[in-house]
Amino acid sequence: MKKKFLILYLLMITVFTVSCSDDEGLQDIPIGAPSNIDAKISFTQDNSGLVTILPKAENVNFFYADFGDGSELSDTISVGESLSHIYAEGTFDLTLVAMNAADRQTESVQPIEVSFNAPENLEVTIENDGVESNTVNVSVTADFATSFEVDFGEEGVESVVSGSIEETLSYTYQQSGSYTISVEVMGAASQTTTYVEENFFVEEILVPVVPAPRPSEPSPNVIAIYSDRYTPITVTELPTEWSDTNFEEVVIEGDNTIKYSNLAFTGIVTDYGNPTDLTDMDYVHFDYWTPDASALGFKLVNTVIGEEDMEFVESITSGQWVSVKFPLADYAMDRSQVTQLLFDTAGNRATVYIDNLYFSKEVAQEPTTSAPVPTQDASNVISIYSDTYTSITVSELPTVWSGSGYEEVSVDGNNAMLFTNFDFLGIVTDYGNPTDLTSMTHVHFDYWSPNAESLGLKLVNTALDPVQEDIENAGALTLGEWVSVDIPLADFDMDLSAVTQLIFDNLVEADADDTVYIDNFYFYN
Repeated sequence: MKKKFLILYLLMITVFTVSCSDDEGLQDIPIGAPSNIDAKISFTQDNSGLVTILPKAENVNFFYADFGDGSELSDTISVGESLSHIYAEGTFDLTLVAMNAADRQTESVQPIEVSFNAPENLEVTIENDGVESNTVNVSVTADFATSFEVDFGEEGVESVVSGSIEETLSYTYQQSGSYTISVEVMGAASQTTTYVEENFFVEEILVPVVPAPRPSEPSPNVIAIYSDRYTPITVTELPTEWSDTNFEEVVIEGDNTIKYSNLAFTGIVTDYGNPTDLTDMDYVHFDYWTPDASALGFKLVNTVIGEEDMEFVESITSGQWVSVKFPLADYAMDRSQVTQLLFDTAGNRATVYIDNLYFSKEVAQEPTTSAPVPTQDASNVISIYSDTYTSITVSELPTVWSGSGYEEVSVDGNNAMLFTNFDFLGIVTDYGNPTDLTSMTHVHFDYWSPNAESLGLKLVNTALDPVQEDIENAGALTLGEWVSVDIPLADFDMDLSAVTQLIFDNLVEADADDTVYIDNFYFYN
């Protein structure tokens, strides 16, 4: 089988080479190997053994398959297309091969069991979600089963949900109460197996039992009002004395949360003497949880010039945390001096929990222009990485112990280092010939990141016993643009005469998935 895959692979690469040879735009695009290969397998319930396979993966252009039953390899299929195959009864290893235009391929093996017996040894689990109100989860195990369908039994609405046997199917009822839930389990056989549960009681949850989702926006792009995730700005009134609500702060699994009960409207004052400038922000975000609200709006007020506007949540969802993100462009007002923020239930009093209230800026995910061209005289530079200077030879870039993905990419015709899933990344100059930096006064690098919250550079002298090292912080980060960093070498409290390791670090204790571009990394005097 491997030999057959190799022959077909070489033919495919030949086609891609010919078709892409004149496409200069593909030459500098970094594409990783295909990953997360999976397939939706559907059996025709007619004892025919006909199976439909819908493959999916990331970073993929096309697929082909070895069906595992001795038949020929499949033709190639594009992303989103399916292929069919007729199996005899038995158990087979379906091998899917995902390929892309970067000449990379990944294989995945998925077992397929074909039986013309009706599903048997059926076990059905039906339970209330426990977190989302009026929500029920159903899972099934059975021999000779591939899929199942659940009729959740709510009249007047479409309450039938189907999925593969490995899935847990969920449904949210409009109201709590007793319902009859029917489960039909299918395989490759024409005969199915059913299970019925009568008078299952669907529970309503009146208070949140888990905290709001943790926001993922990088803190340099956030103005926070209330959130444990970020450091909020200081507000002078929360709530205001003229708010029409009961207010308390509650703790949900260690997360501070605002609870408004009997809420008509409530206000927050940032600072009348120092209004908040939101002109550089793109969105307002908050998470809400309510058992009974029918409307919820969020108002911005500029009391300096007397302008205000309010946006309403389009459709309220009860009994679960919902994240709301309003574009600030929807607010028809001057946002340069905002002093008041208000939640409003449009005259329908309700209980509403609020968390993660903040404003955020949208940032590009990759640079479109190259880093600034350095201007230091080359005679005064020891370069590690830069198209402008002749860099010294380094023995490891990156080191095998780096906690980061690495590749060299072209940005607007200029080479740059790209760190993905960035935790830390090391460079070794030369253990046998350490780099003497005593004649240099500064270290320089340019960074670009869409999401990093901090960045540091460590210098290490392994020639000494004990080893000497020190790390310096690049300072508050600016995201979505190239930023030049110059750190005096005098700030590094160590012997700089025999430096062997250079380590970029995100300065975060836990693992992170930051993306950072680095260019023009050099020392100078």
